[in-house]
Amino acid sequence: MKLPSKFIVVDDDPGNNLICKYIIGSIAPDASIHLFTDPEKALEWIREDYHNSAQDQHAALFLDINMPVINGWEFLDKFSSFPSLLQEQITIFILSSSIDPEDTQKSEKHPLVNGYYSKPLSRETINQIFSA
Repeated sequence: MKLPSKFIVVDDDPGNNLICKYIIGSIAPDASIHLFTDPEKALEWIREDYHNSAQDQHAALFLDINMPVINGWEFLDKFSSFPSLLQEQITIFILSSSIDPEDTQKSEKHPLVNGYYSKPLSRETINQIFSA
């Protein structure tokens, strides 16, 4: 997969979001990076930003599982109701500290999830995902 020019991070932990911003910025300095601690605001922003754009805006989205209000699985349920053209522009990866094997198995079977990675995000993870 080619390194996208847009990244979206959805995690209720501001510290983890800063780590993601630093790591992504060190590998893709020209990329736009959008950080969200509130998954609902991320969904709203995606809906608005992609609805109002005529151009192709492929993005990678790193999603945490364990968040208050709505968790990562609920985020995916809501995202799955978006138009398919929008869904096709965003590649979703789970980025979690969960060690629950059910989360890993569920992510492997989920049609919108393209990989499960452990926090914190690292240069190695980015290179592994986007080296193909």
